[in-house]
Amino acid sequence: MYLFSMEQNSLNDTFFNSAIHSDVQCPMHLHYSMEIVYVKSGVLIMNVNGVDRVIRSGQATFISVFEPHSFFTPKSSVCIVTEFSPQLVSEFYSAVKAKKLVTEVFEINGDFLRLLENLSDKSVLNILSVKAALYPLCFSLLNNCEFTNDGKEIDSIFIEAVKYIYDHYGDEKIDLSCVAKAIGVHPVYLSRVFSGNSGMGFSKYLALIRTYKAAQMLIKERKKNISEIAFSCGFGSIRSFNRQFINILGLSPSEYRQKNF
Repeated sequence: MYLFSMEQNSLNDTFFNSAIHSDVQCPMHLHYSMEIVYVKSGVLIMNVNGVDRVIRSGQATFISVFEPHSFFTPKSSVCIVTEFSPQLVSEFYSAVKAKKLVTEVFEINGDFLRLLENLSDKSVLNILSVKAALYPLCFSLLNNCEFTNDGKEIDSIFIEAVKYIYDHYGDEKIDLSCVAKAIGVHPVYLSRVFSGNSGMGFSKYLALIRTYKAAQMLIKERKKNISEIAFSCGFGSIRSFNRQFINILGLSPSEYRQKNF
C-alpha cells in the first residue's frame, strides 16, 4: 500500500511533487496543495467529498485545495499523481477557488500527457519548468471542464490552524483550545471552521496528521522502534497509537512496517 505523504512543505508557496505510482491505495486525507491524477493503465477509484470517481486509462481528475479524498485500486492501476501549491498557478487558483468541479473525469492525451509525464521526471525540473507545464494543463482544465459556483473558499483561519498543527503535532498536549489560543480565535469558532473547511472535526484531523507522520517514520527511520515513533508523533500511549493506526490505515504499526519493508 502506498501512503501519500502529508509533508509540511505542502503548505509552501512553491510546493510541487509529481510521481508515477502502481496499485495505489490511500485512506481519506486532505492537503493544501491542488492535485491532478492521471491513470496510465487500469482503473482507479477516488472518493472526493464523499462521491466516488471512477478513473479509467487515459482519464484524469482534479482535486482542489483541502478537498477530502481517498484512493482505491480494485485490481491494478498505474497513475501519475501531480500535487502543486495553488500559488504556483495563482491565476488558475483565483478562477476555481470558490467553485466546484462538475466534470469529475476528463481525457488527457497528446501534448498535455507529455507535460504530465515530464513533470514526473524530477531530474530536469526547476520552478520555471514546473510553471511552464502546469499553466497549459490548468488552462486545458478550465476550457474542458465545467465548474459551478456552489463551492467554497478555504478560510484563512483554517490554514493558520493547519500550519500550527504541522509545527506542533509532536506535542502530546496540543488540543483545540491550545491551537485556538495560538492563532487568536475562540475554540468554538475554530471547531466550526474545521468542520466547515475539512469535513471532519479537529480531533480527527490531528489524529490523521499524527498517524500519517508515524507511518512515514516507520518506513524511513527503521532504526527507531515503534514506541519511539509513537511518542515523537504526540501519542500518549502505545495503546492509543495502535488503535488510531489500525482505525485509519487498517493495519497495526508493526504490520505496516513489515508490509513496506
